[in-house]
Amino acid sequence: MKSIRILILLAAVGIAVAFFWQRGRPSVPTEDVFFGYGEGELVYVAAPLGGEMEELNVQRGDQAKKGEQLFTLERNEELAARAEAEETLKESQATREQRKLDFTRAKALRDKRVTSPEAFDAARLALLTSEHRVAARKSSLAQADWRYVQKQQFASADALVYDTYQRPGEWVSAGTPVLSLLPPEYMKARFFVPETALGKILPGTEVEIFMDGWDEALLGQVSFVSPNAEYTLPIIYSRENRAKLVFLVEASLPPEAARLLHPGAPLEVRLKPKPLVNDK
Repeated sequence: MKSIRILILLAAVGIAVAFFWQRGRPSVPTEDVFFGYGEGELVYVAAPLGGEMEELNVQRGDQAKKGEQLFTLERNEELAARAEAEETLKESQATREQRKLDFTRAKALRDKRVTSPEAFDAARLALLTSEHRVAARKSSLAQADWRYVQKQQFASADALVYDTYQRPGEWVSAGTPVLSLLPPEYMKARFFVPETALGKILPGTEVEIFMDGWDEALLGQVSFVSPNAEYTLPIIYSRENRAKLVFLVEASLPPEAARLLHPGAPLEVRLKPKPLVNDK
């Protein structure tokens, strides 16, 4: 008798849970209800140059702000190269100014016919050479500046620091991700649709997205429908077994709604009901 009472109590609890889960949601046909999860597209942050990790300014789970410094690689060599390029450029610019004076003097003497054409041509060539040298030094300085700046990376947008992969003191190869960011607007819903309902799901179809703890649905829009089934049956397709195939579908959300999704959280997706038209 005691076991029967326990079974009855468990059944009542199950009914209550189901009631509160469905409370406040419009009733829709079960074939228009699909299940999936939240998915985020990570942004991997790396430096185009290698070096020893000097500073890691954020940790996993932090909320990085746009423009916030994320990490810095050791860049003493780049700093020295930039200082050398600056000094060389100053020397080249000083030489160019002197060559300008020499050319102006040679031109005046040529106009007065008190110097040879060869001397004037030599002064002009020296000026052109100094100008080319200055241009080359500016290019070297710009390259040194770029190398120096690239060893320090910043957040390109507000984002969650999803994970970090390197620690201070470790050597980081060029192009190796140091950390990954998850901007809120890069969240989306991924769910699976059986073959029998595939005709209802087209790019642009509006859907309602639910997750435990939400009182209201988030509105999304189908952005991708996989052209392939998620798995292939080891038998020939037939009218009886093709309904077992499921297709991956993705739905995008407005940024303000995407911020509420959580990676990996189970979702329930429903086709948005079409408005009723009253007959007149």
